[in-house]
Amino acid sequence: MNLREAETVIRDTIEQIKKHEIELHQGCVACHVIFSLKQKSGRSEQDAADMMSEILTNDPELNSELIETVEQVHMTERGMGGTFAARERESKDIYLEAYFANVLDELTSDLQHATHDVILRKLLLSYLSLYLAQTIGVDYHAATEELYYLLRKDDGKNSKIAQLIARFEERIKKQGSGMR
Repeated sequence: MNLREAETVIRDTIEQIKKHEIELHQGCVACHVIFSLKQKSGRSEQDAADMMSEILTNDPELNSELIETVEQVHMTERGMGGTFAARERESKDIYLEAYFANVLDELTSDLQHATHDVILRKLLLSYLSLYLAQTIGVDYHAATEELYYLLRKDDGKNSKIAQLIARFEERIKKQGSGMR
């Protein structure tokens, strides 16, 4: 699948979501677009996400359309935090424990398969998404998409993240050499 065909899949999927022709079952808008692209292209989920990111970076109008759809579904039509709050304490604990374990498993896998700068970037982006979610009062997925929208819109933000990671690495090296 070439980029033009992938762009068509992205546009069509966004349009179907906006018209409620696709049932998301409380899932994430952007994740559904990626999964649709994955399914129709036959690529891996990561390749589909990378392709979508490339297309959205090069097409600010489509980037804006995706974030508007994310905001409509995640912010206007849903109150996902309310669903969690309505659960019984035991159910909340099970949910929290499962996701705690998932995060630790994912980071353990990252330690085995990714470079330290990739892991630092992932942790930094997670922190930024969490901060946005708390600040603007949305769920984490919506905040993550708002962050990715901003990063696609302004590459200078990616440079700032890279500079901060370099400063982390420099500090770690200094502290490591001082411990010998």
